[in-house]
Amino acid sequence: MKLGKIIVMLLLVMVSASSYAARDYYDDRYDRGSYSNSSSAATSRFYLAFGAGSMKTDIPGLSANAISWSLFAGTAINRNLAVEVAYTNLGSTDVGATTNLKGTVYSLNLVGNIPVTKSISMFAKFGFANTGMYTESGGTVNPTYSLGAPTIGLGVQANVGRQTDVRVAYDNYKFITSSTSPTYNADITSVSLIYKF
Repeated sequence: MKLGKIIVMLLLVMVSASSYAARDYYDDRYDRGSYSNSSSAATSRFYLAFGAGSMKTDIPGLSANAISWSLFAGTAINRNLAVEVAYTNLGSTDVGATTNLKGTVYSLNLVGNIPVTKSISMFAKFGFANTGMYTESGGTVNPTYSLGAPTIGLGVQANVGRQTDVRVAYDNYKFITSSTSPTYNADITSVSLIYKF
């Protein structure tokens, strides 16, 4: 997906979530180790999330986008900084008539948050990822595991409940199989539901 489309989508999410602006999203909850003023709300800085989206890669010969999904966990260091670990399944993409390309990513990310309103924040993340890719044809699996490579992401996150956030994100992962081989990319646009403990 082109960067312009991603930016437009993120802006639309911000506008649609503006009804939640009155919620106390970035208050002193981080300083207290709490995510809300309510005693029944989240009481730690830890969160879990599930996301799903569309993956597009520039590896030659691939015919279409794939549906990807991810699981990630994080902990807030303070109101502007968090650390996340993630597992991302890149889905399955056709390579010719009888072969599928599949992949998984394990990543560790540092996430920087910038509040826009009391309920909405913009974020950017930078981390390190290891990507495993393999082809499957006629029941035969051929693995090709990538070297570790930097990963980046950006997006919008909105508070939609006492313990729930919604995140719209763009992430880029790189495939590097050797120091002399070309570097390929997987671009993922996704929506995630985050539960805060």
